[in-house]
Amino acid sequence: MLPTNAKDRIRDLARKYVDICRSDRNAAARRLWRDHNSLRKTRPPVICSWYWASMIHSEIQPQLPELVAQDQPFRGLENWLRLRLWGATIPDDTVWYPWYTMRAKMRQPSAGTWGIEKDRIYDESSRGWRNMPVIRELADLDRLSATPHECLDDDTPDIRAVRDLIGDILAVHVNKSTVYPIWGGTDLSEAPGALLGLEELMYMLYEAPELVHRLMAFTRDAVLANLDQGAAAGDWSTVENCNYGLPPDVDGLPEPKPNSHGASLKDLWFFTHAQEFEAVSPAQHEEFLLQYQMPIMSRFGLVNYGCCETLDNKVDMLRKIPNLRRILMGPRADLARGCEKIGRDYVVSWRPNPAMVSAGFDAAAIRSFIRQGFSAAAAAGCNIEIMLKEMMTVQNDLTRLFRWTEIAMRESENAGA
Repeated sequence: MLPTNAKDRIRDLARKYVDICRSDRNAAARRLWRDHNSLRKTRPPVICSWYWASMIHSEIQPQLPELVAQDQPFRGLENWLRLRLWGATIPDDTVWYPWYTMRAKMRQPSAGTWGIEKDRIYDESSRGWRNMPVIRELADLDRLSATPHECLDDDTPDIRAVRDLIGDILAVHVNKSTVYPIWGGTDLSEAPGALLGLEELMYMLYEAPELVHRLMAFTRDAVLANLDQGAAAGDWSTVENCNYGLPPDVDGLPEPKPNSHGASLKDLWFFTHAQEFEAVSPAQHEEFLLQYQMPIMSRFGLVNYGCCETLDNKVDMLRKIPNLRRILMGPRADLARGCEKIGRDYVVSWRPNPAMVSAGFDAAAIRSFIRQGFSAAAAAGCNIEIMLKEMMTVQNDLTRLFRWTEIAMRESENAGA
């Protein structure tokens, strides 16, 4: 039983969050992103993506009001609202959408994502990890298994409880989409690194190409079947856009709406990447990854390609994706070269090195760096955005996020449309 004080606290937080979603600032941000995503010339949108930087949540939590709810699902809901109300104080171009998403009960893989558990070792000092090989020879591929799409329950007790608590204030959206995750599932890139071992994958491209091709074909076919089954069941909605944390608003695709199930995959953005294939040539990238991603990407309306890898030397290859709209320029990319190759054909998603706020904070250096990047994009006529992501820490100085945003927004305004 949820105590009255917890119930009142959560409902009050929900009202405040809805007010943010309905604000003039939020409406203006949506218009900016619609124009930007539609390749109309705008000032560069700015995102300080603190929420995806889960490592710094421990530095944010002490700044938030104490949690009142003790039990799930209410404690998760209260924390979700608290974090977003805090995040909305960062003066960037983030868009806030008026719904809370909960997962339906879905049929799950028998083990791991592909029927085989990963063997992952961790290093506490660096907070990094390494996937050890669990597939070493062709016979090991027989252990793989695919997961059909099946929604077992879209009105679980938890969903009903949250809807009863806040449904009159904030919509509760039920996600019935694929159980294959972005990373390690629909992307196809992470699975070979996770199952074969990343270093071992590099050798196998030369020494055991048949094994890699068979693994990639299996994961492709499993994803395609699952996506098509979900679409046939009417379980996709326009909320299930995947634009890697960026607003999906764009000409030609419907606006996201909660519980709009029955949507076509062609109504949605799709995000994928090639991080495990950063070190390979464009030819190997296409042979061992892109050709397998192509039929998945073709199911969707628009494609956002790239996470943290370097793609400035692979733009010509990526042009083969017919519905491509956004290309990553990661921390190690030659931004000027990437912008020159992309021009006005796609959105350039610039993700600078987060060490600028994690290792220290030099305002003058940050300002100069961002200014140079925007100038390179302007010279090439690009639609560019800047997104600060993957901060491991801000050394318990959360003002760095606000100061970075203020600098980036000022440079964006100076860059103009």
